[in-house]
Formats: sequence, C-alpha cells, structure tokens
Amino acid sequence: MYKIGMNINAVRLGKPLVNNSRCFSYSHRRTFLGNLFGRKTLKDREEIIKKQDDFEIDPNAKIVILNEENSPDKKPFSLEEDMPGFEIAQWKSKIVRNRDIEHSYTPEKLQEIIKKTYEDMTGAQLAQDYNSVDLKDLDFRFKFSKQLQSNLGFDINDYILANAHTLNYLYESLCGTISKRWTSERNPNAIVLRPEDFSSPNVYLNEELNESQKQKLYNELLEKARKESFVESAE
Repeated sequence: MYKIGMNINAVRLGKPLVNNSRCFSYSHRRTFLGNLFGRKTLKDREEIIKKQDDFEIDPNAKIVILNEENSPDKKPFSLEEDMPGFEIAQWKSKIVRNRDIEHSYTPEKLQEIIKKTYEDMTGAQLAQDYNSVDLKDLDFRFKFSKQLQSNLGFDINDYILANAHTLNYLYESLCGTISKRWTSERNPNAIVLRPEDFSSPNVYLNEELNESQKQKLYNELLEKARKESFVESAE
C-alpha cells in the first residue's frame, strides 16, 4: 500500500504542510481462482484440463447413478404381498367385445333381454308398446340401464342413456348399436371388410388365414379328430 498525503489549501497559501492528508490505497489484482487455490494450484489445474484426455480411467472409480432398476433396495412387486385381498369386481355377467356385438345380437334377442331385465326389476309384465314405458325417473333409469348393460355384456353410450326418456328410444338406439359394423378410430387396423362390399369381379377380399390362425385351426381339427377316434375305439 502506498500513502500519499497533500494539503492543497496549504500549498496555495504558502503555509507549512500539516498532517491533514487523504489516503489512497492500491493492491495487485488477483483472480478469484488464484485467490482460492493459489497461483501454483491454478497452474496445475490448467495443466490437468489440457491433459485430461491422456489420463487413464479407473473402472472402480466409476460413479453409478442409482435409479429404480439398479437400486439395491428395489423390491419386485408382488400382488399377494403388496396388495393382499385385492380383487377387481366384475359387475357385468358377461363380456362382449365391441367387435363381437354385431355377431352376438339380433333385434329379437335384444328384445328378449330387455323384457327379462325390466320384469326382473319391476315385477310387472312389460307392455308390447315400448313408447308407453317411460324412463323419466332418473334413479330407475340408471339402475335399469346398469343391469341391462350387465346382461348385454357391453357398455351403452352415455348420450343414449341421457336421451332415453322412453324404453322405445333406448331399444331403437340399441338396435342401431348391434347392427353397426365395428370400427375404431384409435386402431388403424379396425377395418371390417366383407365380400359383399366388392361388386367388381377383379377386386376381391383375401380371406386367407395367417400363420397363427392356421395353427389354431389345425390344433382344433386335430383335437376333434382325436376325440372322434377315441369314441370309435371305445365302441
């Protein structure tokens, strides 16, 4: 540190200088890393950075980042141990997939299920005129529709249930559901084609079975032949 003292007013008036001085300080600039590590350490650090690719990697010094898969404390999930007594309650009496609805029901069979469901819930005989049977009671409509879905095995669209003020509307809407060819916007392969869709003689539907379907059919025929052979030998 250098100390410089000067009284400007005293110089102008020709008076002797007195010890009324202003101090100025100066110090050498040092970098932050230099202050932290010292110049020698900083120099060694720069050399390490330059030669970092020349150093050998110790495999034992590798840092392992733990996650869900390699954690030593990970325990495999067990339904019996982690969720004892857990069961999925199936409220439908049967399950009919959307692609199978068209082949599973006819209007006559639909009428039969509606009639049985209604009479079991009300204890009264269902009239032939569905228009005379109203479903304005929301509590009954929801209970009836839930039981009907259980007996049919597939879900009824919420829009249909919301507008089903009469049993006839519900029946006609379900007739449209069971007669509609299955499609699915989420599945690009959900295209149901049939031979009657192609009227041109040079365009036809290839109905050849794939390998898995052929193997399944072969196993079914083989099992059927074994049973028939066993019955004949027993006779």
